[in-house]
Amino acid sequence: MEVLSPRGAEILHAVIQEYIATGQPISSEWLYERHDFGIRPAMIRLELNDLTERGFLEQPHPAAGRVPSNKGYEFFARQVLNTDTALNERRADKLMMQHSWGDLVDEISKELGVLAAVMRAESREVHKGYLENLLDHLDWQSREEVKAVVRDFEELDNRMTLSLGDMQQDFLDIFIGRKSPFTSSDFLSVVAGDYEVDGERVMLCAIGPKRMDYEQATKMFKGLKQCASRDNKNERRKRQ
Repeated sequence: MEVLSPRGAEILHAVIQEYIATGQPISSEWLYERHDFGIRPAMIRLELNDLTERGFLEQPHPAAGRVPSNKGYEFFARQVLNTDTALNERRADKLMMQHSWGDLVDEISKELGVLAAVMRAESREVHKGYLENLLDHLDWQSREEVKAVVRDFEELDNRMTLSLGDMQQDFLDIFIGRKSPFTSSDFLSVVAGDYEVDGERVMLCAIGPKRMDYEQATKMFKGLKQCASRDNKNERRKRQ
């Protein structure tokens, strides 16, 4: 992963956070008003120019602000994954421990505004949410994008099955655009994790737009991992 200066990384992180929240190109003035980087707008603009030249940001047209590129989202995803923060969602934790997979999918979809899916490794059984959970949160540009998302939805069961053998156990990762093994659409991202629940391997995916809330999704997935780990430890103690 390409290295950024601390200030460059901080500004890139802020741009992506603001863009996820607003869906609008982010300018140096916008950042100056809402963040304290210790520099003036002109210096922020120079940092934005550098991030754009290095491929982390894109500029829709010369007079516009910046939006994240896939490279920028990937850098942001690595930052998010490296944080230790986890969010304990009592209802989601309980549903996972009860093996209430359909209800767990619905809970994750509702909380994150994504299409969620769970696959049980032994049976290859897949539980996935409603397609409308994803369609309602996408910024459509063309009919081809709609068709691509529908194809991804239809092929998700098979792709999760094929991906199972390629993923290390207990993984947690974020996939941007076409680098995802679960979807082929360039305008989608996937947060995915692997869990051991009562001795069974379970794969969980949250599929959303590239503007999805990666921080919230990652905190939830890490919280579920902590819950599964505690339960597994308790089970091992009981057997001793």
